[in-house]
Amino acid sequence: MRPLVGPAETALYAATVAALFLRRRWPLPVLAAALPVTFTGHLLLAPMTALYETARSLPRRRTVAGCAAVFFLAALGPWLPLSDGILYGAVSSALMTAGPTAMGRLSRARRELARHIGELSRAHRREAELIAERAALTERTRLAREMHDVVSYRVSLLTVQAGALERTSPDPRSRETAGVIRELGATALRELRDLVGVLRTAPSDTPRLTALPALLSTSALDTTLHADLPALTSVKWPPAVEEAAYRTVQESLTNARKHAPGARITVSLSTAELPGRTGLSVTVHNTPSPSAPSPSLPSGGHGLTGLRERTESLGGTFTAGPAEDGGFTVRAVLPGEASAR
Repeated sequence: MRPLVGPAETALYAATVAALFLRRRWPLPVLAAALPVTFTGHLLLAPMTALYETARSLPRRRTVAGCAAVFFLAALGPWLPLSDGILYGAVSSALMTAGPTAMGRLSRARRELARHIGELSRAHRREAELIAERAALTERTRLAREMHDVVSYRVSLLTVQAGALERTSPDPRSRETAGVIRELGATALRELRDLVGVLRTAPSDTPRLTALPALLSTSALDTTLHADLPALTSVKWPPAVEEAAYRTVQESLTNARKHAPGARITVSLSTAELPGRTGLSVTVHNTPSPSAPSPSLPSGGHGLTGLRERTESLGGTFTAGPAEDGGFTVRAVLPGEASAR
């Protein structure tokens, strides 16, 4: 009696199993190499494994559907000469095709969902950090305003009164005491101005423009930076302006990663002429995503709103919206002072 599987089929199946070790790097060639085994009508585990990996690895649904159709026809081939078993063969081939394809697509969807959830969690953490920074900056600004409006006014009034007493008092000792009070008041005002300036500025460890190349290189995105950093860093930008520029680029990269995977991103920085001062223009543009639509995920909703509030609090302008090429553009113009370092 002739065995169902001969030496040729066994050697072909062994070669197919060996090719499975390369299925994650080259899923399509491995599937093509495994298709001849399906014509034997036996030993279909290796071709089904190759079909599963193809459905799990390829992003385009049409390509996966085409591979599944080819696999179905190959699996149906041995049943075509048997006219009385064609229906059974069609059902069997359909089940062997649908199972690995559905499992592969499910595995890919779960992997993409886990990746997007991770990105969303990181975006939420960054948004929480920005909200905390804005709250701290608001409180520091309020304290600075209170000190300037209340304390400095009273110290100024005290200094003026002491100066008047120094000039008009007939008593030499009174004039001397008034002079001391006036000098102490003037010193207190200078120290108060310095303290108010410290409260109004951001912390000293804020990101600088020089950190942008590192941000882009570690983003794992297709990014291009158009900026003359030596010329831009030669301008004495306020720390809050440099931090706002950095955060604008950072948040735009996060949004592009979430909503336009695979898009090309261009980051442009340049000076902008504003009334009475020089501004810093930051533009981040991403092209349309070439990939299939990602699973719909909730958005924190604070990213662009936070950037707009940060920019406007510094006296700048902020715009964000769709571009003519179908992509998205974010632009912030931040006011600064042009003076050599």
